[in-house]
Amino acid sequence: MVRLDPTVDFGWGNGAPDSGMGADTFTVRWTGWVMPDFTEEYTFSTSTDDGVRLWVNGVLLVDKWILQSEAEWNGSTIELIAGEKYPVTMEFYENTGIAAARLRWQSASTPKATIPASNLYPSSLVDVRQ
Repeated sequence: MVRLDPTVDFGWGNGAPDSGMGADTFTVRWTGWVMPDFTEEYTFSTSTDDGVRLWVNGVLLVDKWILQSEAEWNGSTIELIAGEKYPVTMEFYENTGIAAARLRWQSASTPKATIPASNLYPSSLVDVRQ
């Protein structure tokens, strides 16, 4: 299944991303681009039940590919430039029980929050130039 999600902020409970799939033992990979509003260090965080990996600009910031109840993990900080697009990939797996996946960020000028759709871009719509 392929679809476009405007943000990564899901609490499926005992369900799944789509009614046509089983509620357990699935994986999801979100890929796209993130564009910050400010030039400064950002901290990305994930909140998932179960495992998660997060890369921003090719740097692995969160690596918690483990069975867990919903837990939040803060990644290392990364310097980003306002108005520039950076590749972002989040991988998630659900084993059994509750399923949740959330992606947040924060910086000196940005309170911790789900990354808004206005700062996320799908891979196919990004204009990359050299």
